[in-house]
Amino acid sequence: MVRPESAKLSFVGSIPTRTSILLLCAHLFLCAQDPRALLDQALQTKKDIYPRVKDYLGREDIRYYRTELPGPRKQTDWNTFDVFVVDQRRVFRLIARNGKPIKPTDRPTSHSRIAFRVEDVLQNHAISLKGEAILLGRKCWVLEAVLDPGSPDNVSREAGMSASDATLWIDQQTHYLLKEESRLRRRWNGFPEGSVVTHEAILHHDLPLSDRILLKRHIPRGKNQTLLETEQIYSNYRRFAAQSAIEFNPAN
Repeated sequence: MVRPESAKLSFVGSIPTRTSILLLCAHLFLCAQDPRALLDQALQTKKDIYPRVKDYLGREDIRYYRTELPGPRKQTDWNTFDVFVVDQRRVFRLIARNGKPIKPTDRPTSHSRIAFRVEDVLQNHAISLKGEAILLGRKCWVLEAVLDPGSPDNVSREAGMSASDATLWIDQQTHYLLKEESRLRRRWNGFPEGSVVTHEAILHHDLPLSDRILLKRHIPRGKNQTLLETEQIYSNYRRFAAQSAIEFNPAN
């Protein structure tokens, strides 16, 4: 990985080495990239591919963990959903609890979920190009977004990024957002400062679909700390209509 701040020239006498020339070229190329323009392109690409992404159904396993530091990690709950899109809204069909199948229940659950929207980074963040990295076998730009300390609070459950710093990985070839890491700079919706949310994508039929979301938060308890984790794993992707049938259960 080449970082702008680490690219230096080395000389043998007065003649640049081949390595130093390559480093200089990489440094100049990185400096020529506009990080805000890169993010704009990634967000536009996200909008452009949404009509294709929304047709895929998936299985969502949400596991909850608790660790009384420095003790062992313990799973406290586990819910399994089928996930699909109806009228441009995500629907989560609860099909199992703690690994045991239950009578499926169809219901939107957006009221109980939070979101860290990358779009919010364009409002109150200073965005810089941190360097490059390889992710999922793809060469990515790595952007760093630092929240303006004087930015206003936003208590909306979908505005976690408005209280966070963030690191973003963007595929250089497709401009797909392949990974997002948000770090809360201030308390937000009951989540303490320092909480971290990581969203990782998987390439399925050359589309970036959700693979794993992990939320970590430390809760001080006197001299000790409790680590609470929520891990969402997505699997069993299939194309709606072509590969799946959905049955809706009437509300009781």
